[in-house]
Amino acid sequence: MVSSVQYRWIEKFKRWFWAMVMCRWDQRSSVVTPEEDVFYLVAFLRSALDTETLEYLTNQNRQILKFCHDIEIKVKQYLPHYTTQQEWMDHFGDKWTQFNARKMQFDPRRILATGQQIFQFHPSLTLNM
Repeated sequence: MVSSVQYRWIEKFKRWFWAMVMCRWDQRSSVVTPEEDVFYLVAFLRSALDTETLEYLTNQNRQILKFCHDIEIKVKQYLPHYTTQQEWMDHFGDKWTQFNARKMQFDPRRILATGQQIFQFHPSLTLNM
């Protein structure tokens, strides 16, 4: 049962929610989706022209994520700010093994996408190959 507070949140933010059908997603990709027949995409495609607006939008994003957490909606962020490999492993869940194998196959030197901190960059690997 959705409380009146939860309903107001849903009404406030519903313009960012799109229903997605799992059977239309290619499970061979490394995109992470919930294990449900229907799930919701929440898109925050906005821009901020000044620091005050950026802070407002960032706080609003946090509120939406907190709301989802509070009512136990499982969330996967497309551009998360994880800082440890364990957090990334949790994010990818069952797809971690596949994701890791592809990384080692296509980027064995681990030189691509170092900013996300998914894999540890080892300069010695780039010198030996």
